[in-house]
Amino acid sequence: MQHRFKAGQILALRSASRQSNRPSGPCEVIFCLPHDKGPILYRVRSSSETVERVVEEVDLSPTDVMKSHVFEAEAAFKIAVVKR
Repeated sequence: MQHRFKAGQILALRSASRQSNRPSGPCEVIFCLPHDKGPILYRVRSSSETVERVVEEVDLSPTDVMKSHVFEAEAAFKIAVVKR
């Protein structure tokens, strides 16, 4: 099986089960992880977090959100908070 999504794409991330603190919302694909068997995995970074997570392809879906809108708005917010 091949990866449906590519590095750099902005996708919608589904929230995880109750055992995880993974948020839902837009995320950027950082890397498509190699695989031989099992689920197709991606390393992603949510627009609301600074950490990267490994998620399964079934937890991702296409979105109309563009990278510049989500991640530039996040950067502007962080700058505004730091200045205070």
